Amino acid sequence: MTRAAIRWVVISTLGAAAAGVLIFLFWPRPIEVDTAKVEEGPIADVVSDQGTARVRQAYVVSAPVNGRLERLPLEVGDRVLANKTIVAAIRPAAAELLDPRSRAEAEAAVQAARSALASAKAQRDRLAADVTRTRDQLRRMSDLARHDLVAPQDLDNAKADADVAVSALRAAEADVLTHQANLESAQLVLATPKARAAEVVKVTSPAPGVVTRLLQQSERTVAVGTPLVEVGDTSGLEAAIEFLSQDAVKIRPGQKAEIYNWGGPADIPAEVRLVEPQGFTKVSALGVEEQRTLVILQFAAPPAAWTGLAPGYRVWGRVYLRECASAVLAPIGALVRDNGQWAVYRIERGRARLRPIEVGTLTDRSAEVLTGVDPGDLLIVYPSDQVHDGLRVQPRR
Repeated sequence: MTRAAIRWVVISTLGAAAAGVLIFLFWPRPIEVDTAKVEEGPIADVVSDQGTARVRQAYVVSAPVNGRLERLPLEVGDRVLANKTIVAAIRPAAAELLDPRSRAEAEAAVQAARSALASAKAQRDRLAADVTRTRDQLRRMSDLARHDLVAPQDLDNAKADADVAVSALRAAEADVLTHQANLESAQLVLATPKARAAEVVKVTSPAPGVVTRLLQQSERTVAVGTPLVEVGDTSGLEAAIEFLSQDAVKIRPGQKAEIYNWGGPADIPAEVRLVEPQGFTKVSALGVEEQRTLVILQFAAPPAAWTGLAPGYRVWGRVYLRECASAVLAPIGALVRDNGQWAVYRIERGRARLRPIEVGTLTDRSAEVLTGVDPGDLLIVYPSDQVHDGLRVQPRR
């Protein structure tokens, strides 16, 4: 082989090697992606929110009479027995203090009552004398009538005068009693009577349970119907959860529920007892007005399961709207939007293929896939903007 041929072979070989290196360097490589497999397992459609624990049966004990409430002998947490434990004692209130003007008016009323009583007594005495006079006259007329010395009509007139005098005396005596009562009433305004121990009204608890709130504690004057103590049966706790109205419309009484994030070691099974028919407006921490509805979850576990939980404690509740024991589950991070529909990137022979899917229940981790993928398929999770249909990819190690 001549020197020129050898040179040509060497140059061709070097050129081919250089071209191969350039092709290797600039040839598009598969993009590494995070992947996850489609699995088969249980899934549940749930709604959750926060609320407070409360007693199902609470009794508010009120004052049965007007009077002076003594300091309550109970504290929150004390146990009470029905119709035995005394929760409050009320004694008659003392008379109010009089200002100078009111005292002067009361003293004047007493003086007027005394004067009226004296006048009534004088009138009674005058009528008593009149009775004595008419009776003496009737006795004389009777003696004369027995000897036919007076006419029968005169005797009848004497009897009538005596009867009228007696009736007038009775009216005068009643008038005296009336003015005596008026005098005593006027004098009571100036007095400050003390309540006797026998007059104290003792109020007992209407039901057994625990004192949950003291609505009145210190000594004070109360009116009839004033709330004093709230007694609740803590063995029947329930939770009042404030759900958004768009979630509450899906909830029905009897559905399965749970209490979680309440501070205990395990979730508390519960059941929906009531969805209140009236919603209310609540302003969120971000200042947004929200329409919410109270959903009452009744605990379905024995009291030992929520030891330490008390009325008014903050809890979280979830309600199971639908459960499926065997569903096709895809990671929630694998779902993307394509033309307003859900889709996923499935790895097929080293390439990413965009596949539309039909989604059922969505949770914070998984999505129920009704059509589009099968268990065992490898999906791209959290695809970047570089991923597109047909792109060569490889799972990241």
